[in-house]
Amino acid sequence: MELLNDMALFVEVAQTRSFRGAAAATGVPNSTLSRRISALEKAIGLRLLHRTTRKVELTEAGQLYYERCKRIVDEARIAHEQLGEMLAQPSGVLRASLPVDFAMIYMAPLIAEFAARYPGISFDFDLTPRRVDLVAEPFDVAIRMGELTDSNLIARLLARLSVQVYASPGYLERAGEPTHPTDLARHQCIGFRKSGKWALHRGEETVEVEVGGGSMSTALACSDAWQRWTWA
Repeated sequence: MELLNDMALFVEVAQTRSFRGAAAATGVPNSTLSRRISALEKAIGLRLLHRTTRKVELTEAGQLYYERCKRIVDEARIAHEQLGEMLAQPSGVLRASLPVDFAMIYMAPLIAEFAARYPGISFDFDLTPRRVDLVAEPFDVAIRMGELTDSNLIARLLARLSVQVYASPGYLERAGEPTHPTDLARHQCIGFRKSGKWALHRGEETVEVEVGGGSMSTALACSDAWQRWTWA
């Protein structure tokens, strides 16, 4: 970085043919400019400028160095300006991994609003429950539900979902309505996992129960009208 800065100072001196003019353009004191250019010449091993009390002229080596340095300094300035434009108006591809149901229910309206606000950004979504590797795979962000495993990744809590127990009227008509959490052990339950313990709460009371697992296709075929079952 220091070398690039010295190259930029040299280009300014070469263009103005004056340390005073370059000092006025860059805001760097005349004495500092002279010292930095002298250090640059010493590092290169060649004299770049002929200095007199009246003017500054480029040596043959200085002319060659100026032509090369000017291209480098101009490219660096363009790169800096382009990054500034990106901050003002982001662009590019946003690659995200998130569950399809979460994306359809919660993210779809937000994505439409985001796309209208930032038209320069396009989207590449992986709508699966697969836990992608954000380090090894080309994803910018992943949205997942549940506890975060230990990692060095940066995570932000987006929302908390209230978990309820639901049943279709058709299923309750065939299997009967549970009256206590322990009754769930004999029912076909669908959750984030096919089996495991569910914890149901009523006031300060909590009951954990091993739920029965069922076929998702069979259970969903019971009815498309679902109602929430509450532990009375």
